[in-house]
Amino acid sequence: MEIIRFVNDNLARSNCYVVKCGEKCFVVDPGEEKMTKVIDFLEKNELEMAAVLLTHGHWDHILGINSMMEYKKVPLFVSENGYEFLFNPELSLCIWQNLEFKVDENLDIRKLKENDVIGFDGIIVDKNEKYEKDKKNKSESIFKIIETPGHSSGDICFYSEKEKIMITGDTLFKGTYGRVDLPTSNPIEMGKSLKKLMQYPEDTKVYPGHSFDTTIGEEKRYY
Repeated sequence: MEIIRFVNDNLARSNCYVVKCGEKCFVVDPGEEKMTKVIDFLEKNELEMAAVLLTHGHWDHILGINSMMEYKKVPLFVSENGYEFLFNPELSLCIWQNLEFKVDENLDIRKLKENDVIGFDGIIVDKNEKYEKDKKNKSESIFKIIETPGHSSGDICFYSEKEKIMITGDTLFKGTYGRVDLPTSNPIEMGKSLKKLMQYPEDTKVYPGHSFDTTIGEEKRYY
């Protein structure tokens, strides 16, 4: 697995990641209106985009969804609690930026919860009939879902035990954590989420929603 970071061209300078495994990839948190840099990278490297993944539903992490879907229609993965953010400009904070942004409700939007596992052929779960066909594919698991509310009610992290990699969105940054003064933010829940992440191996590499990479071990000293 290889993680390639792109800095979204928006006021928040959020990170977008391409998660590359062989010839397939995920795109995580596309946050600029025209995702030209990422699309050019996919085409140049002949990568097949399997899905778009969202750590949460704030504007600086979702603004490029339509651009990516115009490039290729693929499943869009978001947490159960983050789904509403895609259609509510107050929750997504689009209204704060005077942005008119809507996600097409006809997209293949798949809702994630704690301990769900994503493979390139779909979501692997035990109790969701909608994805029964995906289970039969027995695709290699790529990411386990960790629910980390606090920054918003719908924040999740993507964790690969095999690769010791975690994409943390706006829950955990290098030396700090995400804001807790926004609609649906909860400081108490953020504290619980950070302690939860500190239970993972110290050599887990962390790819945050803003700024640079870190590790669980480096951040553990703060929590």
